[in-house]
Amino acid sequence: MERPAGRGMHIWLPLVVLVVGILCTGTVDHWTSKSLDKQTRSLLESQHAHFTDLVQQAINVRIQTLDVLARTLSGHSDHSRIFQYQTEAVLRRLPDVIDLDRIITISDDERRVVERNLSDIGGQYITLGEWQESGITRVAPHQPSYQVVIQVADRHPPSAILGLVAPSVPHWRQPIETALQHDKVSATAQTRIQRNGSSQVGVRLFRALEDGSLVSLTFSPDQLLKEALPAQMSPALQVTVFDLDQHLKTPLFATDRLEQPRMAWALRSAISLADREWILTTIPDKHYMGAPVERISQIVWLVGAAASLAAAVLVWLLCLRLARDRRDHAFVTRALDIESQALENNRIEKHALKQALQNSEQRSRDLVEIAGSCIAEMDEEGRIGFISAMAVDFLGRPPAELEHHPFSNYVMPEDRERFKQGLTASRQQRRLVRMDLLLQNSDSVGIPVTLRLKPVVDTLTGCAGFRLSIQARPGQPEEDISTG
Repeated sequence: MERPAGRGMHIWLPLVVLVVGILCTGTVDHWTSKSLDKQTRSLLESQHAHFTDLVQQAINVRIQTLDVLARTLSGHSDHSRIFQYQTEAVLRRLPDVIDLDRIITISDDERRVVERNLSDIGGQYITLGEWQESGITRVAPHQPSYQVVIQVADRHPPSAILGLVAPSVPHWRQPIETALQHDKVSATAQTRIQRNGSSQVGVRLFRALEDGSLVSLTFSPDQLLKEALPAQMSPALQVTVFDLDQHLKTPLFATDRLEQPRMAWALRSAISLADREWILTTIPDKHYMGAPVERISQIVWLVGAAASLAAAVLVWLLCLRLARDRRDHAFVTRALDIESQALENNRIEKHALKQALQNSEQRSRDLVEIAGSCIAEMDEEGRIGFISAMAVDFLGRPPAELEHHPFSNYVMPEDRERFKQGLTASRQQRRLVRMDLLLQNSDSVGIPVTLRLKPVVDTLTGCAGFRLSIQARPGQPEEDISTG
């Protein structure tokens, strides 16, 4: 038996569909991962920009506060009272502000009076002092003039800097000069001030007044950044702030360290603090927004694998059905081929039989013609249905002229009754009847013949007709009949 084409298709085609489905799923997952990475990067940039804006706004508020204080003092003569009133409101409103100071320039002649006033304000003996790195203040030597911290609004009194000669602090000198010369706010780096057993850590802003005095504001960068940045910050983000001009490895502020920081995605922005710059850096963790991305990837693979498997099963079923249809088609084709061969054989056999029958009929006719007989067929009423060509020799009429006419019309009148009796006897007895009688030719001449009559019997209707043969009666030469 011949194997149907594509017999193994139900095995390899579903596997191909499954592999293609898995590859397509991997492609979709890759494309989705890239798109999600792009969206995650965009979200990170948005959050970083938001952090930068919050910190910059907080710093601007401190600078504007110092500007407002300077303008207010410049518009009034009673600086001491106005300073105290304004600074109390600032300390209440801004918790990161450590203190606010007023610095004036005095002459050496005013030194004794100023020291006495400062002692009264501080509740202890205070002299003009110069700052030392050891934290122990040295009494300032006499000089023509002094820039002295004359008034302090401190969140935790007693103040560590009351009566301090400002230029004696090294990292104050340049910001003070900048504030006086350029009439703008200047800032120091984050530093620690120790004096007489107390300390102060912060960034100090200076602003000059019209009369040459200064006001300053000290704030804690760590506390300012904690207040400015969102309290519920993602644990997958680390935010650090460095002073760009300080060149220190220790940041001004930093959130909790990350286990696996993704440094390639780190974002940095500059923050302006008067004449200094801070750098805010946002570093994401390796798993920043990883849970949603992982869930989406799982969904993509689950749907892709399920769809690929379903498609493979469907293709497998269709292949089985196709194989079954091909087997059925092959079976039907073989059956048709067999039947076609049988029909061809039957046609050939029929043709052979027909040819044999025709040959047999021709032989019979030839024998009848050679024997000098005429044969005919009649219906049950005795009308001629067929008569051979020898009728011309006996009756002098062609067969076409004799068809559909009663045969008795061509029997001599005196023998017609006997012919009809012979028909009746043959019909009833269903046997061969032989009669000698005279046929009437076209010239009304009687031709003596021997007529043999046999009925054609039908089991349903009885006699369905007659077959007969006409032979010249013995003693009558055939040539006489043909010539007569």
